[in-house]
Amino acid sequence: MKTLLTISLLLSTLFGIKDTYFILRFDHFVDKVAKNYESFDDEEWDTTMQKYSEFRSEYKELAPNMSSEQRSEVNELFSKINAVIIKHKASKAFGTINDLVNEASGTLKELKKLAE
Repeated sequence: MKTLLTISLLLSTLFGIKDTYFILRFDHFVDKVAKNYESFDDEEWDTTMQKYSEFRSEYKELAPNMSSEQRSEVNELFSKINAVIIKHKASKAFGTINDLVNEASGTLKELKKLAE
């Protein structure tokens, strides 16, 4: 009976360490991305999105064993990284729209010159 109890305590401690280690790694990742995303090139964004996907998969496995406080902390980190991703994609899309508008405006000016 003592052996079973010892093994149970050891396993629960190991799972607790794994959860805490996940949160620390994810927090570091989110912080790094939030501070540097504006300077990322396409390759860095691809790598970032791949790592993000890996963190989401790992979280799905760990979440059932996490405390509600740990899950809340992870959800806050997901919210933060999601906001950065949305901001990046929106700025990229708006840049494309601005380029399109400028190009269309220039094309209309050239057409006007040709019509004169």
